Amino acid sequence: MKLDSPNSIFNMGDTSIRVKQLVEVNKLILKHVFEYMSSGLIWERNTILQEEFYKSFIDEIVRLEKEEGIELFSDFRRAKNYKVNPTRLGLRGRTLTNALMKTGLISSDRKVSSVGQAYFNGDLKEADAIETVLNMSNDNLVYFRQFLKLRIYASDSDDYFYNFRFALQFLSKYDDVPQQDFLKIIESIKPGLSEEELQNIIRDYQGTYNNREIFDDYYQRLFAPTLRSQVELDLVKEMFSKDDLSDENFIKYFNNRDNNQTSLLYKEYVLYLLEFSKNHSDDILAKIIKLSKDDKIKKAFGEGKTPFKISRNTTVTEFLDDNVDNHLLSGDGYQIYLRFIFSKHNDLIREYSDMCRRAFQVTGLISFENGLANLNSKWIISPLIDLLGNKFTLTGSEPYTDYELTADSPWFSDLSTTEILDISSSEIDSIYQVLGEEFGITNLSQVNDVIVERRENEYRTFIETNFPIEKVVTILESIKERDDEKIFELVTETATVPTIYEYVLTIAWYYISKNKKFKVHQLFQVSLDGNKLPLTHRGGGAGDIEIVNEDYSLLIEATLMDMNTQKRGELEPVIRHSINFEIANRNSQTIFIANELDNNVLNIFRASQYVQFNGTFNSGTINGLRIFALTTDEVMQILIKRISDIELLSIIESHRSPKPQLVLNNWRDEIVKEVLKSR
Repeated sequence: MKLDSPNSIFNMGDTSIRVKQLVEVNKLILKHVFEYMSSGLIWERNTILQEEFYKSFIDEIVRLEKEEGIELFSDFRRAKNYKVNPTRLGLRGRTLTNALMKTGLISSDRKVSSVGQAYFNGDLKEADAIETVLNMSNDNLVYFRQFLKLRIYASDSDDYFYNFRFALQFLSKYDDVPQQDFLKIIESIKPGLSEEELQNIIRDYQGTYNNREIFDDYYQRLFAPTLRSQVELDLVKEMFSKDDLSDENFIKYFNNRDNNQTSLLYKEYVLYLLEFSKNHSDDILAKIIKLSKDDKIKKAFGEGKTPFKISRNTTVTEFLDDNVDNHLLSGDGYQIYLRFIFSKHNDLIREYSDMCRRAFQVTGLISFENGLANLNSKWIISPLIDLLGNKFTLTGSEPYTDYELTADSPWFSDLSTTEILDISSSEIDSIYQVLGEEFGITNLSQVNDVIVERRENEYRTFIETNFPIEKVVTILESIKERDDEKIFELVTETATVPTIYEYVLTIAWYYISKNKKFKVHQLFQVSLDGNKLPLTHRGGGAGDIEIVNEDYSLLIEATLMDMNTQKRGELEPVIRHSINFEIANRNSQTIFIANELDNNVLNIFRASQYVQFNGTFNSGTINGLRIFALTTDEVMQILIKRISDIELLSIIESHRSPKPQLVLNNWRDEIVKEVLKSR
């Protein structure tokens, strides 16, 4: 990723199209790029093609939502009525694909890269020894690998730094870092800083972490020289010390890219501030207050807000008391200048940092829960970074054209973590040795078992803390009523409602299960972010939820399709998944869950117990399927009444008939009545 100018900061997405459901939307864009650009079309400078691409993408969203019978992507709600603007032809096509391009899944000419192709086909390079321990889905994995390779290039040189690697190393040293501070640090780093300077940024945060230095002082001390050259900083100091406050100097140092008149407005404001420090007059204060309400002044000196606390009918004394720590009243022109450069910079950070947070969270390794940044799986990432030492580089210099404009560069290649970081087998052995010491075990073959148990305990604690039964019932009620805004509020806005439905039903079954003889963290068939919240369905042909233990083998299939759509969209997939699941796990049960159920679909499911089927994914033949169905409301009642999985499955099984018989409407009613009466 190449910055636009020396004063730019990196942007992980595109501010003109902000997407909350990042992974699901990016998958859809990747599919559309693959299908649209596979015939050799030329993207560069082809605004008509770019415009057609965007329109066809919106048409695809409309088609998908019509097929599902529900709204999937609220971010594109207004775009469905999009009208072409001849003066901005193709702009939306370019901005739509920018975020995907910045991940390396497509190139700048909008061709799917090798790694993008592997991700699209579902055949990414198999997880290596490090990645296996991290327990990532393919969605987590592809973003983790690509971000490990992501370079932020300078606008005017081939210097770069690795922003995600810096984030990992920083969080390997510190816990519970305020999200705002963490993102501010990351976004403020400039290419061209040396390895030692970046390590110094990490080391020096220790003072803030231990409450010996406030964050603002740490930040200003370390980053003022990165926002402006030391030469410029010295010249500004000299300008104020010599009182050389000419229009030319203000246009040069208090610059505004739009016009010079704005720089002269800044000058007027600064001169009033300097005068007020010597003469606390009502007249000057009135002028300061008036200018402070100007939008240009707010952006330049107040990070988009009024630079001062101003109460109604304030007096000079009250104003000074309310703003006693404000550097704009210091009388020091250089401090005012620092406020100016940081205000403009922080305004950019506020605009871009949310996209950085969303992107990093997709890897599953960085959590921003409760506004605090933390590193997940720190117990392996931290010793890995320490062990790699200088091999875990944060900076470098290599031609940008060789890296991001060459199709066979490492950036576009499907590489594992051990390949990206050049981790040897002996180094992996050393990591296991460190983990063995940390876990207090001498038999290193048991390390993976300990890791699985730790992760399982972590997930069970997470579920019971963040999603108690009462909350799960409330979420299911909102899903039943299709109150999407409430659903996003209660769970996450980074996934579609169908994905959230699968996620919540997995948690629901955790509570319904009596013996819980499974690893709940392995049940989720949705990819999870760093906060353990859903991103997207994993895909790969598996069912929505698969539970195999000594008590039973159960497949749960869920949909939000209405009754009319179920016949077309769910009948065949549910039967197909059930066949393959039964071949792999004999005497299995399938439960189909939806807000509403279609009688024809239910009757066919019931009759399937008397039909011989052939496998599609797995070879083999089975004699009949056991498919039952529940509504969302019935699942809620099962949770409220504390009915267990053993009771539920036992009652369903007791109503099976070994002999074929006519399947009548409402065959389910008696069974459901017995289930709900069991408690």
